[in-house]
Amino acid sequence: MIKLSTYWDVGRLVRFSVSGHAGYAKAGTDIVCAAVSALVYNAINSCEQFLDARLEVEDDGDELLCVVPASLREHAGVQLLLGSMVFGIEQTAAQYPKHVKLKRVSGGAN
Repeated sequence: MIKLSTYWDVGRLVRFSVSGHAGYAKAGTDIVCAAVSALVYNAINSCEQFLDARLEVEDDGDELLCVVPASLREHAGVQLLLGSMVFGIEQTAAQYPKHVKLKRVSGGAN
């Protein structure tokens, strides 16, 4: 199962982590994994490409952790792109609830 944990402070996404495997199909053919990966990497890369906003990303292959630097937390464009990512993953989880789980934590300014 893919797990997305989002951490919010005053209504703004300040960090998120993604881990696990969807287990929907074999590696390389798993459409659920592909969908979540595309949404996550597109959001991160779009922040950099279109907004010149570098997020702090660590990806060890098992878990991806993304932190929005304090200087970018109120950036409307960053919040829009990351919010769109979360929305897309929520929609994926609604279609594949056995393969994607979301957790939302408020007060996650760290």
